[in-house]
Amino acid sequence: MSNSILKALFLPGTISFFLILTGVVLLKNKRKWGKVLLATGLGLYYFFSITPGSDLLVGSLESGYLPLPVSEMNEAEKVVVLTGGRKADVLRSSEVIRISNLRDHEIDLIVSGTETIDRDREEASGVEFFFISRGIPAENIYIEDISRNTRENAQRVITKIGEEPFFLVTSAYHMRRATREFEKLGGNPIPAPTDFRERGAPYRLLDYIPDSGNMRKSDLALHEYFGLLYYRFFD
Repeated sequence: MSNSILKALFLPGTISFFLILTGVVLLKNKRKWGKVLLATGLGLYYFFSITPGSDLLVGSLESGYLPLPVSEMNEAEKVVVLTGGRKADVLRSSEVIRISNLRDHEIDLIVSGTETIDRDREEASGVEFFFISRGIPAENIYIEDISRNTRENAQRVITKIGEEPFFLVTSAYHMRRATREFEKLGGNPIPAPTDFRERGAPYRLLDYIPDSGNMRKSDLALHEYFGLLYYRFFD
């Protein structure tokens, strides 16, 4: 079974739907088991789609990571930013600019991934223009647009910079898996997390009503858990 198929099976909606469907089917001949599976599926769907539930999942991934403090801005010369979805790219690129602006001297920037940061331009030149327009010299920018996943990000970046320390910019929920991949290859990433997804208490009454945004957040979290387990047992 391929990696993509396994990941699809671990999506919150897939898990819930499978349990609910199986429960409904079993209600006819195995009523007890049908009720158990139906209740479990509905319960998981509710948990995945409310703010406290999705916060619990994503919060455990983000725990231990804080925004890069100003006092550490000069501990490395290079910044590696991993590309992601539209919202993530905006926040990750903002963190790169923050690091660049708060340093004593210029950074070397490596943009790694197939999804470009400037979503209105699909070419690598669009990514360069974005950062150049915000003060990073063109000669300091390297675009790596071949990698399809975190492992390939790490392989291609480490091939270029070796053991030299670098700031790793990615979403906080993705930082644990990303740093492990780089460290496994001998890299020395300094976490510079952004795009924190845990909202945190206190929760309002509306936070206990199912919401598609929370389901998406649970999706991101389970995707990360799957990646951590897959690389650990099948690497």
